[in-house]
Amino acid sequence: MPDDIAPRQAASWLRLPPPPAPTQKVADLLAASEAKLGYRRHGQRVQAHWPALLLALESVSQALKAEGNALPPRERELLALVVSVENRCEPCVFSHAAQLRQITGDAVLVGTIEVNWRRAALSAREAALAAYAEKLTRHPAEVEPADLDALRAAELSEAAILEAAAIVAYFNLSNRFHSGLGVAANHEAYLSHRTAAR
Repeated sequence: MPDDIAPRQAASWLRLPPPPAPTQKVADLLAASEAKLGYRRHGQRVQAHWPALLLALESVSQALKAEGNALPPRERELLALVVSVENRCEPCVFSHAAQLRQITGDAVLVGTIEVNWRRAALSAREAALAAYAEKLTRHPAEVEPADLDALRAAELSEAAILEAAAIVAYFNLSNRFHSGLGVAANHEAYLSHRTAAR
């Protein structure tokens, strides 16, 4: 699988040769991702050099968005976007903003979240999730029982709180991987699903 990135845009700051020939699992994962998005994410191009890591991270990602989870897709992407904005992780902001635009059909709402989620037209429950994501990202050592109480007051179940913590933790990991290696943002993600508010 050659690393056939668009001219003048490297996948990251790493100076890597083409990745090894993919195993069937890796090839299937990359093909499924490309079929869903219409392009291959640069982060996956980098992770393809360490197939076990690529598969492990994809397994966690799939668990976090499995059918029947406590949080709906809109809230999951909100958490991912708030974390990514807080960390200023360009490829992750582009990606999660695109996903949230697709879910909501509202590019203005998503753009406002990218600037300052407090100014966005969020429900009380969404605002509670955003505040939790921001605090756990900025000041993890300062999270207290009261922060979980605020989520309960916003009518989040214990399972939903567990899921929220896992999503915030996972995307902080993802953000640091991308930012630490200079993984390039996909322009396709930035351009996708830019529709006006319905």
